[in-house]
Amino acid sequence: MKRITTYLLLLLMLTFSGVLAVAQDIKFTAAASHYDVATGDRFKIEFRVNANIDNFKPPKISDFRVLSGPNQSTSMSWVNGKTSANISYSYILMAVNEGSFTIPAAEVTIEGEKYQSNTIEINVSKGSNVQNNPNSNNTTITKGSGDLFIKSSVNKTTVYQGEHLVATYQLYTKVNIAANEMVKNADLNGFWSQEINIGQAQWTQEKINNEIWNVATIRKIVLFPQRSGELEIDPLEMRFITQKRVSGGQSIFDQFFGKVIEEEHIVKSKSIKIKVLPHPTPKPDDFVNAVGQLKMTTEVSANEVKANEAINIKINISGNGNLPLIDNPKINFPKEFEIYDPKITDNTKTSNTGVSGSKEYNYLVIPRYQGNFTIEPITFSYFNPSTKKYETLKSKPIVLKINKGDGSGNNITYTAAGKEDIKILGEDIRYLHTDTPQFVLNTNNLYNSCKFYGLLLLAPLLFVIAFIVRNKNRAAMSDIAKVKSRKAGKLAAKLLSSAKKSLAANDKNAFYEDTSKALFGYISDKLNIAVADLTQENIKSSLSNKNVDENIINSLIETIDLCDMARFAPVPVSEQEVYDKAENIIQQIEKAIA
Repeated sequence: MKRITTYLLLLLMLTFSGVLAVAQDIKFTAAASHYDVATGDRFKIEFRVNANIDNFKPPKISDFRVLSGPNQSTSMSWVNGKTSANISYSYILMAVNEGSFTIPAAEVTIEGEKYQSNTIEINVSKGSNVQNNPNSNNTTITKGSGDLFIKSSVNKTTVYQGEHLVATYQLYTKVNIAANEMVKNADLNGFWSQEINIGQAQWTQEKINNEIWNVATIRKIVLFPQRSGELEIDPLEMRFITQKRVSGGQSIFDQFFGKVIEEEHIVKSKSIKIKVLPHPTPKPDDFVNAVGQLKMTTEVSANEVKANEAINIKINISGNGNLPLIDNPKINFPKEFEIYDPKITDNTKTSNTGVSGSKEYNYLVIPRYQGNFTIEPITFSYFNPSTKKYETLKSKPIVLKINKGDGSGNNITYTAAGKEDIKILGEDIRYLHTDTPQFVLNTNNLYNSCKFYGLLLLAPLLFVIAFIVRNKNRAAMSDIAKVKSRKAGKLAAKLLSSAKKSLAANDKNAFYEDTSKALFGYISDKLNIAVADLTQENIKSSLSNKNVDENIINSLIETIDLCDMARFAPVPVSEQEVYDKAENIIQQIEKAIA
């Protein structure tokens, strides 16, 4: 029987041996515009990859001055008669010192695999003198924060211990920002903090001293002071690179249009002092550091059980306040009960109004003896900053009737560490049977039966079927155009999933770029037209020739135009509408072109 099974498995392996996988050769290269330069010369290096990447890790460039980069672009290239899309990252560098230098390899991640580029050798000869200080006689200068500043504010400066406040950081600027970097985050000593997700920065305008400033909120934090006294929120420090066009320059172009200079700004917000008041005294005995506006509910899994059977008692604290910081409620359980540490479930969200939601404590208790027991009402006291008073919540008494165990039930035990892991014994090990066993002769033997010889005759037939299927697969895979057309929908779905991730991350530029790639890639594979050769005219004519409805074609062209426009200007529809529209268009074309 084992030999027959092995034989059949070998036949099944032969069935799928004809399926071929076609993989694209991934090339990741690095090149420079000039390999022999003089000090003071500017040159360009470029890292190019011929596939969509998940992550780009730039090289550490320490021997040259970085004037610009990394600058990402997507382009088309013609290699050996084939058109392919290429993604490149480029830098503009300046040679500073004489000698031979090596620019290390960059690294990209593609579908979980890491690839490295080649290194670049640059020979630098003596040229013009370049000062090591980039602030002197160069396009990058360091200056104060006259053109931009960070404003820090809180919604209240006097709070009780455990009462929430919201700190907001806003960026004010009159110049274009090319890059930014966090230098030092605000120290929040004495506070428990929770970030508020503000998504992509939304710019507004504000008039200050007859000057128009562009304003964006860059950070919002909910803070809970953990001790009374005077606490201080330290400054937030950031570095910004801005671009400004000024008159003058060495070239005729610069003298006519002006040149763009980059300015570096180190900007700090102001520190904020917070006065934290202590909780009033005397404090209730059941006060567990809860502050806010809260309510409590209790739930019991069963009020009548047998001895040694488990009971779940759930306590749910909900509302708005310092829910994550609340200690376990105090419950007076009967001494005849075995108590386990509660399982705590947090279900909270953070917003401008603080932290709201619920926190559930699930106690597992096991009564060991028969009888009637009453758990005293569970009380929970919290401090309400609005009324400046303690408020007490109280449940009803929990009455439990524990019947005598029958002695045949499962025993319940626990592990010593934490007393949380409950094990059921009596199901793992069965009792020994003392009866005399009866043995029966098995007459259902496969060997020398009709089934045995039937399977032997079936094996050659399966081999023939596998041979035919393999040849059909080879014939189908040999027509690359049909294979690409057949798999176009699946590839587009994969690319749209990347757009969906960008949408979830609120990265609008990446979303529209991924959606555009998905549509262009799908049409290219479906119609067997190179991406570089795709135009609105041949898309319309090719889809019309395949009897695709004109409304679907127009909707496709509109969506492609919308994705291109959205990279540079606001569009009147939401990203979710664009995603749904692109997904619907692909499904409709798939149905039309069977």
